[in-house]
Amino acid sequence: MIRNILKFGFSTSTLNEEPKSKFSFFKLIVGSAIGVYGFDQVRKYREYLTNTFLTKEQINELVLKNMTKFKEQQLIAHPINNINNIKNKEKVVVVGGGIIGISQALKLLRMGYNVTVIEQANTVASECSAFNGNVFNPMYFLPLVTRDNLIYMIKNIFEKPELTTVRFNINAFLETNFIQWGINSLLLSMTDYAQIENSRKQLRIGSLTLQDVEKLRPSGLFKGHLIAKGQLGFFASDQKVESYRDRLVLLGIPHIKVDSFEQIEQFTKSDLKTESNLKLFNRFKKALILITESNLETRELTQTMLKYCQENFPNQFAIAFSTTAQNFVLDTDKNVKGIQTNKGIVLGDSFVICLAHKSKQLAHKLKLNLPIVPAKGWAMGRTAPQNFNQTLVKEFTLNTPNYFATNLNGHLRLAGCAEVCNDTPSTDASSEWGAIQILNRFNEQNGFDFKMSDFTVRSCFRPLTPDDVAIISEVPGFKNVFINAGHGSRGMSYCFGAADIMSQVMEGSKEFEDYSVKRYYFI
Repeated sequence: MIRNILKFGFSTSTLNEEPKSKFSFFKLIVGSAIGVYGFDQVRKYREYLTNTFLTKEQINELVLKNMTKFKEQQLIAHPINNINNIKNKEKVVVVGGGIIGISQALKLLRMGYNVTVIEQANTVASECSAFNGNVFNPMYFLPLVTRDNLIYMIKNIFEKPELTTVRFNINAFLETNFIQWGINSLLLSMTDYAQIENSRKQLRIGSLTLQDVEKLRPSGLFKGHLIAKGQLGFFASDQKVESYRDRLVLLGIPHIKVDSFEQIEQFTKSDLKTESNLKLFNRFKKALILITESNLETRELTQTMLKYCQENFPNQFAIAFSTTAQNFVLDTDKNVKGIQTNKGIVLGDSFVICLAHKSKQLAHKLKLNLPIVPAKGWAMGRTAPQNFNQTLVKEFTLNTPNYFATNLNGHLRLAGCAEVCNDTPSTDASSEWGAIQILNRFNEQNGFDFKMSDFTVRSCFRPLTPDDVAIISEVPGFKNVFINAGHGSRGMSYCFGAADIMSQVMEGSKEFEDYSVKRYYFI
């Protein structure tokens, strides 16, 4: 398609005109695009040259002596290289200690690999939303990148409508690779068919996650986690509920349509007829219950997995905290042999980048424009008041829609809204648009008068791909470097399935084109 467009742009015969000395406006656009592409290639090559290139002799010296000379300076090896002591097994370096990175490490350890994790913070899952909605829902997917949402976000760039739930921040246009992200979003998400296919791809990861959860359940990783009986989706009209139900049927997501409070209580087998519950149900009239839900705490699950790796694979697993990946170490044949960090070179046989939206910084070192941008989300938490204990939120994860609330173990958690932006840290998340919207909407729907000062509020950045589907892929041109990133707000729901797919990609046992970075243009 792109080739035909270029052909059309430079062929005057397609217009049945004689050749002209002046460029048409279309040619000017195409020429500018080629110019930008050329500039981008130069920029990527310049980034590539900032890697560390060593001869095979220097690499051997680094392995044997933990240091080597390079351009009149001494390069040292990271001490963590000597921790893994099981010989004759491939060593994989996982960059990033979030829930994606740690679940990837766990998967590889179970397959027999040696694994080293590099984490820039002093703890795992340091940038997750922690007390977010904690929705572990692998068989439910509502994409953020859709035709309607893109149009909606663009319209709301210069205004702040009270009822919006997603929007662009003007600073998003300054984000690295935003142009590639935007073009791919338009090309890959503008039809209903594309949206349904994107949902199918996510649900495939979710199905694998459920299978792995069942395998891991005897290990005790999920001991004590709290179960919500279902996710309740409210809709104000028959038309909306049926439209949404058609999508659930098409995707094979189990659900129950309810038209009365009695049906909800029959499903939950509990008395929920409080004044606030009736007010909420009477306002929205119709509801759907999804029946495959449970709730886990993202950070707690990541920490539990880390402890499990350390205790069950003491000779195969190591983690380097406060260690920041800077660039790659390559030999003269352009094979990646290690990662240069602020504390020395971490050596490995294969490398998996799991740095969420920051993955693109390392990808640039390998001449790849990774189309991932940060989408800011907000999370709010407080102790649930006594008069709140019998509301629907105790029994359900509440989605009405785009807002999530859970009341688990006496702790009220609110989450929702999304803003495509750059990753400038927040100085006061409680004063930002998203947090204000979440609280106002929740008070309105439930008849409460909570104040922002009642909550602990934080924001986090979620990695958003152009089609809202994760990238689980080999880096083009580098056979031993891989990317597992772009899971949006669904890291906990899809971490095990993504790790399973990634392990198969690494071993070359199966092709997964749906998750390959090659599905994007201009990268």
